[in-house]
Amino acid sequence: MPYPFVASPNVTHTEGRAIDVVVMHTMEAAERLDTAEVVARWFARPDAEVSAHYCVDADSIVQCVREQDIAWHARGGNDHSIGIELAGYAGQGPKGWDDDYSWAVLERASALVADLCRRHDVPVRRLRADDLRARRRGLAGHADVSAAFGRSTHWDPGPDFPWRRFLRLIRMRLALASDVVERSAQP
Repeated sequence: MPYPFVASPNVTHTEGRAIDVVVMHTMEAAERLDTAEVVARWFARPDAEVSAHYCVDADSIVQCVREQDIAWHARGGNDHSIGIELAGYAGQGPKGWDDDYSWAVLERASALVADLCRRHDVPVRRLRADDLRARRRGLAGHADVSAAFGRSTHWDPGPDFPWRRFLRLIRMRLALASDVVERSAQP
């Protein structure tokens, strides 16, 4: 699925690589309808010195780095991961993740992550620091990468990020896609 592309120069180009982990981040930016575009434009600045593959807000997804290339989003965990930035803050409490805007962000992000997991054969499971050090495959937060490799102090997407709900949304998307493919194959 093609998304608007705002190229970041903060990238390590490759000819292709294995994708083992999808790393979830929060943008630490206000929940607005143009947050993905604003953060993508910031990633496009050389002086930003960071990037992510995708930025997601309540009504859009912007791609900033090709999936085959390494985005600079979670030091220590970049080589085999795809980074996704979500509009919002790591400090959002449970109520902050349960408003209409955050629901829309999670719905949109779950469709993207389901597609990434399907295309890169990444299992839909939550990884912690020990899992990352053991090179297991799945989904992690930037906080998990920080704890695993000690190369940053970032703690996003925050302790109240609704992992169970998010993983359930991803699994539902994958099940629906599988059901559609199965029905289309029937005579």
